[in-house]
Parts: sequence; structure tokens; C-alpha cells
Amino acid sequence: MAISRRLVQRFQWSASLRDSRIVLDRTWLCLSAAALAWSDYESRRRSRQSFCETEPGRSSIIKFRVDNDRPGLLSEATEVLKKQHLNIKDARISTADDSRAEHVYIVQDKLSGAGLSEDRLAQAVNQVREALRQLAAGDCRAEPWPRYCSADVAKHTTPEQGIWVSYKDGVYDITKFVANHPGGTDKIMLAAGKAIDPFWRIYQQHTGRGNALELLESMRIGDLSDPPQADDRSSCPFSTDPERHPGLIFHNNKPCNAELPAELMLDAWLTPNPVWFIRHHHPVPIMDHDQYRLVVDGVGTKSVTLSLEDLKSRFLKREVVATLQCGGNRRSELDQIEKTSGIPWGFGAMSTAKWGGVYLREVLQHCAGLSHENVEAFEVKHIIFKGLDSMEASIPVQKALSPYGDVLLAYEMNGESLPKEHGAPVRIIVPGVVGVRNVKWVGKITASQEEAQGPWQRGIAYKGFSPNVKELTGIDIEKIPSMQDLPVQSAIVFPKAGSTVELDDIEVKGFAWSGGGRGIVRVDLSLDDGKTWITADLQDGKDQAYNRAWAWTFWEASVPVPDSLKGKDITILCRAVDSAYSTQPERPEPLWNLRGLNCNCWHRVSIRHQDD
Repeated sequence: MAISRRLVQRFQWSASLRDSRIVLDRTWLCLSAAALAWSDYESRRRSRQSFCETEPGRSSIIKFRVDNDRPGLLSEATEVLKKQHLNIKDARISTADDSRAEHVYIVQDKLSGAGLSEDRLAQAVNQVREALRQLAAGDCRAEPWPRYCSADVAKHTTPEQGIWVSYKDGVYDITKFVANHPGGTDKIMLAAGKAIDPFWRIYQQHTGRGNALELLESMRIGDLSDPPQADDRSSCPFSTDPERHPGLIFHNNKPCNAELPAELMLDAWLTPNPVWFIRHHHPVPIMDHDQYRLVVDGVGTKSVTLSLEDLKSRFLKREVVATLQCGGNRRSELDQIEKTSGIPWGFGAMSTAKWGGVYLREVLQHCAGLSHENVEAFEVKHIIFKGLDSMEASIPVQKALSPYGDVLLAYEMNGESLPKEHGAPVRIIVPGVVGVRNVKWVGKITASQEEAQGPWQRGIAYKGFSPNVKELTGIDIEKIPSMQDLPVQSAIVFPKAGSTVELDDIEVKGFAWSGGGRGIVRVDLSLDDGKTWITADLQDGKDQAYNRAWAWTFWEASVPVPDSLKGKDITILCRAVDSAYSTQPERPEPLWNLRGLNCNCWHRVSIRHQDD
């Protein structure tokens, strides 16, 4: 359930401005998502007959209904409460029945760390009532923190009832969040009315990085009276994952998401297997290669089942050198403008390998009978790949069947058997296309009139939105095209940001790449913010076939330091031009999107020149 906290904040801020009902304290703007959840809870709570249990939970509630709200009041009232030996767990602004602003404080006893007893709660309210009234006209009251049981949670599975989940000992109203879930509405709705603990044991990125826990806590509406027992299992689903090279830059371990470090990127044109970037959505499947079977079926085909040995013995082995890049590569640069949703990749979410295997088109046409005539007759538009890890994605049938598309069923990587980490025994390689379409551990291939289901194809995960789109209410996400080919890209790998150089000629090295097989025509460098440019020398990768340049191109240049910049801070810029004469945009701001995809603006590295 990880999502950009700022996305939710901005959504709630915009909603409050439109309604003109809630005056938000900017100091506590980060809690605005919880305010709407709390408002929903209040209306439902008044209609309920009773809770499963009514005794106080781990927290208590103090409400301060004010006649005229003002900026800063929430913070000032919080300080008053702290003087009563209370821990303030949360502070929210809601709207009361009479449209007055209602400040809601979730408090605990500072000594016990638990909710207040009935007497202690009444005492606290009496002590702070007059102090609060000195801050603003209004009235103050207190309540025990609500407690629900699992049966209560199970009744809330629709937007009309409210969509509730539980996690450990908490109950959460996620109704307003569901549409913005990065994994898609369908996936999060599997947990509606249930505990999300089992789901998060699989998707451990929720607890391993980002602000998912913090965001979830902002939607808490009560305690769970019958929380699930602690998991006694001796192993987690990721316990059989392979060991990883310690040189990788890890963003997650469960599932593993790690990028190729800049220090190793230019050592070899083909990235060594152990330091290849890793992008997983689930645990690495355990597969007996002898038992592996690939099913090929769908409209316009005859269903066939192939073993690994069938692929190796019945088809000619083909080799393709291709770079794979995650759609979120360089996302961290967009995060500097405004937080997006996803892994904060640097520029290392890409790598290159020589893949060995079988052309997909030969399997589809000569084995499964998917001729061009059948494509037309049966209106086949997509080829769907389903991984043994439940990953599902698709590509257009034109790419799959093109004699120049070089789509591969790969069982080798850099001259070795495909590693378990990277999709063994068989994975799909779709050169020139966003990394997510290169499905690992592929178990089924289907010809279809429609694209794949799931969040990685039809959900928001790999779809680009305008910079002005901050939330997805009212947007038909399935009508937004899914990412396929990627735009031209380049980055400076050496020198590193923050380094100091002494020579009057700066040695600059990096890589460039473009999707769709478009080769790199040139790479330009500038030291004066784009006023003048120097063209770099293209190195490894420059001689790839026209419009089948699937791999990156290395480049380097010796850039003279102008006298005006000697002894000063210098920002080096680079931009690439591909064979379509498309070039990288100058700034990241027009590229910003809530998923942080396709960041390919000019790459910038700031260094210091030391003048002797």
C-alpha cells in the first residue's frame, strides 16, 4: 500500500479548499488524509448500535470544537495538552455536525503509554478546558479510543460501507486511499474487510522503505480487539531468495530492488551477472528445471506445452545484446521537485547483457500456429506473458512477431545459464521496451485481443500522467496507454557528483540509450548551463545496427575548463540525441508525474574545480 505521502496531502489540501469547510493548519498538513478518514468514521460510528468491545484501547480521544478556527491553533492546543503529561499520537481537523471545525487529538498517558482511564480522561479534560478556551471560543470533551473486532472490520468492504482493513492491533479506514494505491484497486481490494498482515508478509516493501506505515497510521480509526496471533513460522517467503552481491545499491530486500552502482557501470559494456540491477515484485520462485513447462495458447493458436529441453533442442539458438531499463530510472531527480510514488532510483536501474535463447516469433508462428493471417482473422492485438511469480504483462503483437523486433525467450545470460535471480529457467526479453514487460520466470504465453490484466499493465504503476495530475479521482486509468518504448536517455557516470578536479581538462564519461532500437547519434556536454556544447566521442555500442540498437552506448570526452570557471563550482550537463533526432528535455519539472516515470531530462553533475 505504499504511495506518495505528498500525493495524498495535496489531494486532501485541494479538496478542503474546494469545500471551503475546513481551515487547515499548515503545520499539520501532513495529517489531512487522516482528517477525511476520521470524518467518515464519525458518521458511521453514530449509526452503529455498539462495538464488539467498549473498553478503552491503547489511546484516548480529546475533541475541541471551535467557533472560529485559525492557522496555528492546532499546534498551540497540542502544546497545552502536552503540559498535562500526555503524549500526542495524532492531531487532526475534522468538521462537526454544525459545520464548526473540530480538532481531534489522539492521546496517551505519558507514563504508561496507554489510553487514559475514565477518571484520568475526565480529569485531563477539566484541566485543559479553560486553557483551550483561552486560545479560542469553543467546547471540549473526551472519549475512549474505539475498539472493533474482526467481525466489525469484515462488514466494511465497499465504498458505501467504507473500506476497512486491520493491521496488527489497529483498524484503518482506507476508503479515500483505494483509488490511489500504486498496485491498483483490484489488488488492494483483496484485503477489504480483512487483515493486511498476510499481504504485507509478501509485499514487504511496505515496511522496508517509504512511508507506507506512516500513511496507514494516519488512517487509523480504532484498535482491534482480537488481533491475529504473531506469525510463528520459522521462515518468510523470501528466505529462499539467492544471495546478492554486496556492491549493489539496495532499495529493498524483500522483495529485492537494487541498482547497479556507478562505480561498476562502465567497467564492461556487458554488465556482469552478479551486479545486474534487480527489480522484483515478489519472492524469487523455486523451480525444478526438469519439471518446467511453458504453455503457449490463446486466440488464433493451437495450444502447445514446451519443456526447457524442447526450447533448446527444437529451435535455433539466437543471441541478442539488449539493455533493460526500469521505467522509474532516475526517479529520485523527480522526487526533488515533489515526492512521487515508487523506488527512488538513481540512474543505475538499468544493465546490459547478451541474451541467448529462442525467438518468440518462431515459437508463436511455427509451433503454436499464430500466422499473420490468424492475427488478422482473430483480431489478435497483444501477447501476454505470465510469470511463475504471478507477474503479468503484455506487448503489442506487432512487436512480438516482427522479424526485426528480436523478442527472445531467453535461457542464457552473458554466456551462462540464466541465473535464478534474473528469471531462470526462462524469461522474456523485449528489446527497446520498458523493463517491466521483460517478464521473468515466464510460465505462460497467451495471444489475446486485450492487454494483460493487473496493476503492471492496466493499473497506475506504469502509466504516465500530466504534471498537473495529483490524484486519480475521476480518471479512467485503463484508458491511459501503458508504457512500452522508452525515450532517449543519458547520464554522466564520471566524475561523481561532489568530487574535486584539478586538471584544466575534465575527463567525462557516461552512457546513452534510447528505446525502440533507436541508436545514439551523438552526446553533447556543457559546462555553462547549455550556452555552449562539446560533442563526446562514442565508444562501445556505437556500431549497432540502425533501428536495432538495443544496447546502450558508452561515451567519453575531455572538456576544457574556461578561465571564468577555474577554481569554482561547475555543473556538467549532458544530453543525447537518438537516430530519430529526438533529444532529452532540459528540465525535470515538465516531466514530473505522480509515479515518477520516464525521467530523461539533461543529466547534471556538480563538481569543484581546484585551481593551483
